[in-house]
Amino acid sequence: MGNIQVDISPPAYWQDFELLTLDLAKTKWTDDYAERNGRQGQSQAGVDVYGYNYSSNEHTGIQCKQRKVKQKALSVTPANTLKAEEVDSEIESAKKFNPTLDRFVIATTGPRDVDLQEYVRIINEGNLPFKVSIMFWDDYVEFLNNHPKLLYRYYEDVLKFRSTYNELEHFLLLLSMAFDRPALRTPFHLESRATDFISAISATQNAVSTGRLMDRDNRIIDQCRLPKPKPKELKKISRLLQKARDLASDSLSKGLIREHPTVIEILDHSIVCQLNSLRHEAIDLLNKLLKENNLEPVEFGGF
Repeated sequence: MGNIQVDISPPAYWQDFELLTLDLAKTKWTDDYAERNGRQGQSQAGVDVYGYNYSSNEHTGIQCKQRKVKQKALSVTPANTLKAEEVDSEIESAKKFNPTLDRFVIATTGPRDVDLQEYVRIINEGNLPFKVSIMFWDDYVEFLNNHPKLLYRYYEDVLKFRSTYNELEHFLLLLSMAFDRPALRTPFHLESRATDFISAISATQNAVSTGRLMDRDNRIIDQCRLPKPKPKELKKISRLLQKARDLASDSLSKGLIREHPTVIEILDHSIVCQLNSLRHEAIDLLNKLLKENNLEPVEFGGF
């Protein structure tokens, strides 16, 4: 594999998480006979995967704790981490496992948590029959990236997709969506609110500089990594958008643009010409990039 880590999501089903954990354990422990403990519905004494770690000479048991990813409208946040009470409960269960463990590992699809790591270190200073470790999903990602066979076994579809993924193409498509809005395609004299125009220009600038496209309620529509190097045309596009934003804001503050309930009144026609020209030039530059990459151009609104 290359030097850049592939970022992957945890398995959706607990059975797959257990199978992945078993394969990870077999690889890490060099124990072909590591196994899943029992089946669903049976008492497992807090251990889902058991084997012998030949690297550390330890009888080791793993408890798998899947955590659900929290999903909200147009956003995904990391899964919850474990609570200290859950760790205590799993340790008590693992004390009943036979044979006695040398090390008990709690594996979770939750994100790495410094407080939980500290809690486990403190626990290990006590009088437990075994050492306790915790393995977060971040640890799985690092391990999988260093073991391509497992990565391909469990995430073949992800890798196939990413082999065809084009960072620049994604970014340009995001910009195409950002520019394909009335504030940028409609002749300025047909705008209904100057403040909405300024907000739309600002959101488009943000998309150019960050690779994150937001709607008017600040919800993420799409996001991507910025391509390296960024096409040189983007600097000029950013400057043109800033000029349009400054001109509209300045004209509004000086009363040269007046807002009414459904229309705007423009006292100086040259402002319309300048704003249309700046937007036209910015969209021309974007369309040049889109066409060079065999992507559909943004349609003008006739100005």
